[in-house]
Formats: sequence, structure tokens, C-alpha cells
Amino acid sequence: MSLLRHQQRRGGQRRRGRAASLNLVSLMDIFTILVFFLMVNSSDVEVLQTSTKIDLPESTSEQRPKDRLVISVSHDDVIVQGRPVARVADLAGAGAGVIPGLREELAHQAGRRGEVPEGGHEITIMGDHELPYWLLKKIMLTCQSEDFARISLAVNRILAEAEV
Repeated sequence: MSLLRHQQRRGGQRRRGRAASLNLVSLMDIFTILVFFLMVNSSDVEVLQTSTKIDLPESTSEQRPKDRLVISVSHDDVIVQGRPVARVADLAGAGAGVIPGLREELAHQAGRRGEVPEGGHEITIMGDHELPYWLLKKIMLTCQSEDFARISLAVNRILAEAEV
């Protein structure tokens, strides 16, 4: 009896010593479905770089934004493509003119883009929904002074009541 148990244990050890096989067909099927799902759903979403400091206003607009230069405006800073160019606190006491740091950065960006298209370069302003109008006006004036005259405002899209 003990010899039989000993042989059974040794048989179990031999089975455990063998290399395990992995069925790759199921794994490949899962990845194929996952890739297909991501391809179908990724074309429908437009992602803008945003900050947690900016709470965008809401809109029911159907038109999607195009990929263009982005100015982000938080309560503290004016940022062009992730680079801070002016502090909002410094702009509060200044007159109604252009913003010097923003103007320099836009001149640099315009130089990189080459010839000015008809109507000016395109730009998107992404500002907090509580952005003061005087600041928005200064930013837009600065954009227009550097041939970025086709200005869009970034918003969060909400569904209209008819779509719900």
C-alpha cells in the first residue's frame, strides 16, 4: 500500500515538473477585439490638453474644434502650448493694450507656421467659465495683433434637451 502511494506522489511530481503550455489563440482573440474596440471609439473623441485649474463653460454646439494652437487661461496664468507666458495678477493693473509675453510667444509660433492664411491663423482659447471679460478681451486683442484672427473658445459639450 505504501508503495502505491509513493508511486502516486512521484507521478504528481513528474506532472508538476513539466512546462505549462499556454493557449495563445484565446489571448489573440481578446486582443483583436480590444484593438477593434479602441479603433472604433478613438475617432469620435477630441482631447484637448487641459488643466484641473480650468473649468470650461458648457455649450450645445455641434461643431467640433480643429487641431490648432491652444491658449489656456487659469485663475493664475496664461499658458500657450503648456508654456506659461504671463501671470493674471500682473495683467489686472495694466491698461487695455496687448499682453507682452503672449505677444512674443504668438510671434514665435506665427514664424514657425510660415505664411499667414487668408483670415489669419487659427487659435483656440481655453479659459475657465468664470474668466473675466477684460482678460478675455486682452487675450483676443493680442491674438489679433499677431495675425491669429480666427479665434475659437473651447467648451464642454452638453446634450441639448431634444437630443436626450
